[in-house]
Amino acid sequence: MLGHKAREFKQHQSISLEDLVPQDNFYRQVERSLDLSFVRDLADEFYSSMGRPSVDPVVFFKLQLIAFFEGIRSERKLMETVNLNLAHRWFIGYDLDEPVPDHSSLSKIRERFGLEAFQLFFERIVELCIRAGLVWGQELYIDSTKVQANASINGMIERAEFEAQQHLDQLFQSFEKDVSPFGKLVTKYNGKRLTGIRKPHYQRITDNRISPIDPDAAPMQPSGGGSARLGYHDHYVVDGGKARIILSALVTPASIMDNTPLLDLVDWVRSRWRIEPKLAVGDSRYGTVPNIVGLEERGIQAYLATSDFSQRTEYYPANLFQYNSEKDHYVCPQGQILPLQLDERRSKLFSIAQKQVCAMLVQ
Repeated sequence: MLGHKAREFKQHQSISLEDLVPQDNFYRQVERSLDLSFVRDLADEFYSSMGRPSVDPVVFFKLQLIAFFEGIRSERKLMETVNLNLAHRWFIGYDLDEPVPDHSSLSKIRERFGLEAFQLFFERIVELCIRAGLVWGQELYIDSTKVQANASINGMIERAEFEAQQHLDQLFQSFEKDVSPFGKLVTKYNGKRLTGIRKPHYQRITDNRISPIDPDAAPMQPSGGGSARLGYHDHYVVDGGKARIILSALVTPASIMDNTPLLDLVDWVRSRWRIEPKLAVGDSRYGTVPNIVGLEERGIQAYLATSDFSQRTEYYPANLFQYNSEKDHYVCPQGQILPLQLDERRSKLFSIAQKQVCAMLVQ
């Protein structure tokens, strides 16, 4: 006989949330392993001694962990999920009949805390991992990922117009500068062009245009292809031990190339955690001469893949040119000597072929 389930619910008085969450649930394991009571001291300076009690800072950071574990980026979606999930309710300490915090409260708390509070939280967690023996410290793995911003590239406006408005808004305000080592690192990679020996041969969109919705975002090519979007690069330094603990994370505008912050991140990790890694591993995005040389100068063996440009042009690749150490010059694949010359402006030696010889060989 065809069954039909009626939606009739009883009022249960003897049900406990403690009994509904299994003992082997993941969030029970997190609760047993991680004491987050330290965040109350971390957040104390952001609250007055008077007024209505706020959302417990421990609850706030537990919600951030849930968002991380569940891969949730929207705070509205996060609170909808927490409201329905019994294990999430148990983890943050809210009973079945208690209304969970509103998503708008999370945004206000995050703005109040700022970057420094989150960085201190991150560092305290890494310290706990080090005490537990989860950090090896002998090897470093460097990688990055693309993060899409919640803003449209079509909404970008002239940078001069935006900066003028910002100047007017800040004219009568005073700001305390973040002088912490990591704060300086964040400021250095705020999206402005970092000039080197060579002058840029192109103009970036972010040099003249900016998104008023998300001023720190920059145009990037999505990993799956398609048209450019606004976003960020999330850079990681991961310990080579079995636990794969993240030792540092730096978010930069997408205009900052993956390989640019590598040496600064390695220096910060070595200084902050007092470790002396023996080798560093990264893919071809990090395999630049400055990075390889910089790591070797720090006593770190660089396992960074280098890009193969030999198939990109019709010219001879570098590996076909032979160096004669006795006469200190290179020999091209056609057997011609390439004498060394000095670039006085850059104080560098380079090899150059004679134009008339190359033209004659081509003919």
